[in-house]
Amino acid sequence: MKKLVFLLLLVIGVAQAQTVPSTRFDQVIDANFTAGEPGGVALVAQHGHVLYECAFGMADLQLGVKMQPDMVFQIASMTKQFTAVCILQLAERGKLGLQDNISRYIAGCPEAWSEITIEHLLTHTSGIKDRREALQLQEFGEKEQSPGALIDLFKADTSAFAPGTRWAYSNSGYMVLGYILEKVSGMSYGAYLEKNIFGPLQMDHSGYRAESVTIVPGLVSNYVPVKDGFGNANLGYHLPFSAGGIYSTVEDMLKWNQGLLAGKVVKKEALAKAWTSYVLADGRPAHYGYGWQVDGTIQGSPTIEHSGNIPGFMSDGLYLAAADIYVVVLLNRRDHGEGLAELVAGQLASALLGKRKDLQEIVMSDDSLKTYTGFFATSQSSAYHIVLLQHRLYCQKPDGSNRFMLIPYAAGRFYSDNAEISFSRDAGGQISSFTATNTRHPAAPVLFKKTDKPLN
Repeated sequence: MKKLVFLLLLVIGVAQAQTVPSTRFDQVIDANFTAGEPGGVALVAQHGHVLYECAFGMADLQLGVKMQPDMVFQIASMTKQFTAVCILQLAERGKLGLQDNISRYIAGCPEAWSEITIEHLLTHTSGIKDRREALQLQEFGEKEQSPGALIDLFKADTSAFAPGTRWAYSNSGYMVLGYILEKVSGMSYGAYLEKNIFGPLQMDHSGYRAESVTIVPGLVSNYVPVKDGFGNANLGYHLPFSAGGIYSTVEDMLKWNQGLLAGKVVKKEALAKAWTSYVLADGRPAHYGYGWQVDGTIQGSPTIEHSGNIPGFMSDGLYLAAADIYVVVLLNRRDHGEGLAELVAGQLASALLGKRKDLQEIVMSDDSLKTYTGFFATSQSSAYHIVLLQHRLYCQKPDGSNRFMLIPYAAGRFYSDNAEISFSRDAGGQISSFTATNTRHPAAPVLFKKTDKPLN
């Protein structure tokens, strides 16, 4: 089901009629998803108004149920922004301080955590190691575990680095935040969310699933790739806790975005702090605030974003403050590439923004474009396939997923929604490699060398 809403938008204080052709958005969805497979729901909004809402693919393969726009998904690590805002609420109410040492709230706090503050947990700079893989071990995940039991698992670890000196993504750190939230508020994580976030914002289809046996109306089935297509994903719903346990819909997520901007859950000053990069001890930016990744760009427009990946679910919420654009993509599949929701969200935002103005597209013949095709891989065996389809060059995973268009702007140089790609030739004039620079998030260029066959 695809739905396009046409409406009047306020642009620079003047009401102007803006129609956005559905094909610009539909092409993004059609290029990345195949009918009959697990899919998802995508929403594009500007100034709080829905421009595009699209349900695609299957909600349940075994029952043959097609996806609908109001269906519910686990949002995985997008949960972290909710946890962060809850902590900011408690700080505003004088219940805790962001510079408080976490030993004030955790009995038997290990010596390795003696210098960790709540802000270090919020910004992934605590040094607490990410125990995500350990939590997914069958022997630990077969039965429900309390937040305290999860925290006890982390206490035995040594710190990876001194707090505030490095950035390293840590689900474990956000679970510690959830544990502190419960201790300080005297409420369970789910109850706190309902009273302080979901209820006030009328997010009627959102919640926290603490146990696998809990029935959630409208929740889609979740899938992972297998040899012959897709298979059921195995997810212990109690394990993500405050790092990834929330479920929601795209329209509820828009309510969340609008509630934040209106100052309904925390003061605007607190939100601005959450959307500002933490600065490490040596002065370098961490590119992460409180529960959001910051300092990225799409077509030069700064982004506030977070994605999520757990077995069978992928998500991404993307906000471009300058244009007041919000895009959210929720999927009931987890592909090998793991970045599909983020890729699609970026492409949808780019479709609304239009073509990049800093790079002008040049015209190339099919024969010229064909010279760039082939398989390319990094030294770590991350591989991509450059293909020519309908007079356009595309980059995709070898299995055909995560496809995005490459637009030529100079000899051997292309750009996409998320990257700039520069091809190199060998002494014989043949394409031998390309270098990809992520223009969406700060990162070092990555070299891909041409290979004879796909590596994954």
